[in-house]
Amino acid sequence: MNTLTLLNKLIDLQNEGHDLAKIDVNYRQDYNSDVVAIKELEEDLFDEQTNSILKSIVLVTDSNTDESL
Repeated sequence: MNTLTLLNKLIDLQNEGHDLAKIDVNYRQDYNSDVVAIKELEEDLFDEQTNSILKSIVLVTDSNTDESL
């Protein structure tokens, strides 16, 4: 999925009358796995040539970082 597809799906939900501010974002590997809450959306990879064009984002389930690693 790309970010435009994600945005369009969210807009569709909003157009159906859903309040996006009240909808949590969760993740599951497949329909039989447990639900994990998404805590953050962050930039992921940039292009190799200029390192300035964002190529992907990542959804993070644990927003705590361990600075000691």
